[in-house]
Formats: sequence, C-alpha cells, structure tokens
Amino acid sequence: VAYFVIVAGESSGDILGSSVIRELKKNNPEHEFKGITGPRMTEAGCEPWFDIEDLSVMGIFDVIKHLPRLYKIRSQVIKKIIERPPDAFIGIDYPEFNLNIEGALKKRGIQTIHMVSPSFWAWRENRIKTFNKKIDLMLCLFPFEEGLLQEQGLRAIFIGHPLADSIPIVTDQIAAKKDLGINDDLVISLMPGSRRSEISFHAKLIFDAANKLKNELATSGIDRVRFLVPSKFPDLKDILIKYHPKDIDNYMFLTDSKKAISASNLVITKSGTSTLESALYKKPTVVIYRMPTISYLFLKLLNVVKTEFAALPNILLEKEIFPELIQNQATSENIKNEALRWINQKDKVDSTIEDLTHLHRQLRKNAGETAAQIIEKAVAS
Repeated sequence: VAYFVIVAGESSGDILGSSVIRELKKNNPEHEFKGITGPRMTEAGCEPWFDIEDLSVMGIFDVIKHLPRLYKIRSQVIKKIIERPPDAFIGIDYPEFNLNIEGALKKRGIQTIHMVSPSFWAWRENRIKTFNKKIDLMLCLFPFEEGLLQEQGLRAIFIGHPLADSIPIVTDQIAAKKDLGINDDLVISLMPGSRRSEISFHAKLIFDAANKLKNELATSGIDRVRFLVPSKFPDLKDILIKYHPKDIDNYMFLTDSKKAISASNLVITKSGTSTLESALYKKPTVVIYRMPTISYLFLKLLNVVKTEFAALPNILLEKEIFPELIQNQATSENIKNEALRWINQKDKVDSTIEDLTHLHRQLRKNAGETAAQIIEKAVAS
C-alpha cells in the first residue's frame, strides 16, 4: 500500500488527477491520497487539505494581492508532508506553486513526480536546470518534451494527452449540429479567449472579421451561416450587440467548447489550448493572437519566445498547418481572408485532416492509465 500527496491547481489538473487516482486505486484500492483537489479528485478518493478554488487567481495584480494566502497554503502543505512523508508527491501542472513544493521535498529525499511539463521549449529554456533540482520524474503530455528533457539529464516519460483520449478519432458533425438544433450550411466557432484580458484584445476583432466574412459569403450565395461562441463570459454578447447588432440572429452563445467545435466547419481562435482541441476535432482553423504592444516588443527584444510557431498543432507537426496571425497581422481583413481560403480549398482541408488524424493517434495513449503504471513502478523501485 502506498501513500500519495497529490496537488492540482486548476480544473484541467483535477480531470487528469482524478483519472490517475482511479487507475492507481484499480491496482490497489488501499492506496491513500491526500492533497489539494478539485471535485473530481475528491470524488475519486483523494482527501482534500485544500480546494483548487483556494489557489484560483487571475492576472498579475490578483496574484500579488493573494501572495500571502498562497504562501501560507504552500507552507502548510510542506509541513503536513514533512510530518508524514508520502511514497511520492505528485504535482499536476501549476508549476509556480508545485515546483517550489517539489524543491523543498526533493532536498529531504521525498520522491517528486511532476505531471504536465512547463512549456520550457516555448520560453525560458534555462528553467530545465531548475527542474533537475526539484523533480525526480517528469510525465510529459507531448512526445518531443521527453527527448529534450532527457538530453538535460532529467528522467522524463511521454504519457500522451488527456484531451486526445477524451475526443474520438472520428466525430459526427451532423449529430453535433442536430444536438445544438442548428441546420445552417456553414457553422463557424469563434473563440476569443478564456481570460478577460484576452477577450479585450480579441472579441471585437473576431466579431468584425465574422461580419466581413458573413457579408462576403452572402455575395457568393452562402447566406445560412451560424457563428458559435463557446465561452463563460456573458459580456461577449454585449460586445457583439454594441458593434454588430444586426448580426445577432446569426449567433449562438454556449458554454461547451467541445459541442461548438464538433458542430463546426471552421474555427477562428486565439492561440492556446483551444488550437489543440480544434486540431483533435480535425477542424480547419485560423489562429490569432494580440497582446499589449509593449509586451510584444519586450518579448521580441529579449528574444524570449523560442518556437517558430505559436499554435500547438503547428509546433507538434513542425509546419504551419493552421495559419497564424500574430499582433499586427491579426486584422479583421486578414482573418476573413484566411477563413475564405479554408472554405474554398477542399483539397487543403482533406490533407489537413490526414495530418491531424496522425497527430491525434500519436497523442492518444490513455494518459491516466499510462501515468498510473509509471507511478506504481516508481514507488515500487
């Protein structure tokens, strides 16, 4: 019987953590779990010391305001672990919080396992040196991370991506449209972001592009166009009404991104996890990203960004499978033109679907089960 302390910091970590706990309990129902959990991890059998909501902060100023509370939680977690050392500490993502705990524990000889590698390959490559001091084993979601980390002397294993497990290789767009009660000729998902700062940079821009696209498609006889906006921000609808009140009948606002993407012919999204979600649904996608000019110039000046591409599918396939419009390139006219290219080039769409199917199979490894098997071996050795 093993005792694990497991810490997740957000909902994606709660999902991954719960599947790992369930798989470990299949091997031995007596295994014990404590830590920082979300509802799924608690349900799977982890006793919560704190809830992930206690760690939830948005933006730099929010972080600064809550630092004393976050430090207090972190030191309490470390104290509890030292009082009763587990067979392994498992930190899921949330690197700013978990890496500090892992560093303190590794010094004391407690085995540390980190799931979801921080994006060291995109920026701050020198962070790998700190991983070695804090982590005994890194479980990676992307195949290329394993090799890069191993080259630097860190024990790393690729476990696959949970998103690739949760999405079928072949999906049914007709059924997805029926599920939403829509029968339009062309369905386009618009995804301006999940943070308020992203919404402020992308919402009007995407709605402007959608308006231009709708008008241009109407001139070529395609007038049954539906725009789906999956988001938890109610004020997105207000932004649309403010700038394009006549377009409201062409829109549907919903909270489930999977339902929206599955029903779509095309996706226009800001760069982020949504690009991977779109890729796994094999949808033609236009990727955009805007940030404050000063931040963009700062990143350029310091040569901080290390990857050729911004979108995960492009990084993983090492080519621009989805067009990227970054900063000044992200105009409503350019977005409209890239969307039209997808709509008018069936051959390009077909070859893209082939590439994305290959990517999906590569990432689909049953991440929870794979991770549990590796963790079981790690604590047994």
